[in-house]
Amino acid sequence: MKTRVVPFALILSVGVAVSAFARDEAPKPATAAAAKTAAEVQIGSLTVGDKAPALAINKWVKGSPVTSFQPGKVTVVEFWATWCGPCKASMPHLTELQKKYRDQGVTIIGVTSVDPRNTLAGVEKMTAEKADVMGYTIAWDQERQTTTAYMMAAAQPGIPTAFIVDQTGTIAWIGSPFEMDEPLAKIVAGKWDVAAARSEFQPKQQETIGMMQFSMASRAKNVQAMLENGQKLLDSRAKDPNIMNMVAWSIVDPDRGIDLKANPKLAALALAAANKANEATGGKEPGMLDTLAWAQFANGDTAGAIATEQKAIGLAKDAELKKELEASLARFQK
Repeated sequence: MKTRVVPFALILSVGVAVSAFARDEAPKPATAAAAKTAAEVQIGSLTVGDKAPALAINKWVKGSPVTSFQPGKVTVVEFWATWCGPCKASMPHLTELQKKYRDQGVTIIGVTSVDPRNTLAGVEKMTAEKADVMGYTIAWDQERQTTTAYMMAAAQPGIPTAFIVDQTGTIAWIGSPFEMDEPLAKIVAGKWDVAAARSEFQPKQQETIGMMQFSMASRAKNVQAMLENGQKLLDSRAKDPNIMNMVAWSIVDPDRGIDLKANPKLAALALAAANKANEATGGKEPGMLDTLAWAQFANGDTAGAIATEQKAIGLAKDAELKKELEASLARFQK
C-alpha cells in the first residue's frame, strides 16, 4: 500500500522482539546478563533522573568496552542504525563532541542492534568506511537488551536518540544528539539541574507512551489494546492529524489483515480518527482522505468511500500516489 507520513514508524527498531528477526550472526555473551527482556520492560518506566540501566553489549565493534558507569565520568549512550539518515548525519557531530570532551572523561557510545535492515556485518563495514566521522565507541546490541532497557523503557520511538549519563550514573538528559551540546557542556561542568530536566522531559514522554503502546498493539493485532490506547489518543491528540491518521491507517490498512467485520468497535474508532485527521487538514490532504475512504469502507459506507477517494484523486499531484489512490477506488467500486 501507499507510503504515508506515520509518526513512530521507527518503533520497529526499538519495540519488536528479537525472535521476529532472522539472525545472520550467532549471539555472543552480553556483559550484563541481568538485563530485562522486552516482555519485562514497561514503556515509560525509565525517565530523566533515574539510574542508568547496565549496558548489555554483545560485541564492541570499535573502542574499549565500557563495562560500567565510572563515578566522576560522563557517558553518552546514543542509539542508531546503518539505514537511518539522521543517524548518519549526526556522526560527525558526535565525533567532534568526543574529541572536545575526551580529556574531561566523556565517553560517547553509539549502540546499534539487529533488525531486518541492520546487521553486524553492515555495522562493521560502515564503521570501517566511516572511520573519520565515527570517532567514538561503537557497540553491537545483538540481544537488544540495551536497546530495550533504554529506548523502550524511556518511551523513545525514534532514532537517533541520546542518553547522557552523568558523573553519578544518573540519566541527566534524553533527546536528539543534534540538541545535546548545551546539556552536555553543563553536565560536564557540574552545572546541570537534573530535577528541572526531569520536570521538562516527563510531559513530553507521556505523549509518546500512548502512541508506542498503540503502535505495538497494532503490530500484534491486539484488538482490545488497540481500542483502549487508540481511544486515549483520540481523546488527547484529536487535533494532531498525523497521529489521528496513524491510528486510523493502522486499523484499516488492508495489508494489516485485521478482521474489521468481526471488530466493529475498532472500525468505528478508525472512522472517528480518520475524520479528525481530515478535519485538521481542511479536507485537502489526499493521504488523509484516502485513509478516511478506507475507514468509511470498513464501516460499510461504500458510497461515501467512493466519493472521498474521488476527491483524494482530484487533489493528488504525485503520479504514483494518484495511481495508488485509483487502485483503492477500483476496489471500492468493485
